[in-house]
Amino acid sequence: MWRARDGRYYCRRDNGTTGLTIGAAGEAFLGNAATSRYKRTTGTLVGAALGALLGREIDRNQLRCW
Repeated sequence: MWRARDGRYYCRRDNGTTGLTIGAAGEAFLGNAATSRYKRTTGTLVGAALGALLGREIDRNQLRCW
């Protein structure tokens, strides 16, 4: 938390990069494991995309004030 020149207090927010990376990797693994033998590439790509979006949003919604 810091105080700006205008006298208001501000808190730090994450930009979502960590959540994006972890979400994409985790969901790519699950998408690969959950699909059939012939569609693993599609499952991996779709899982990675959805996991990246979800992980980024979860990470960005965390507010850190000390």
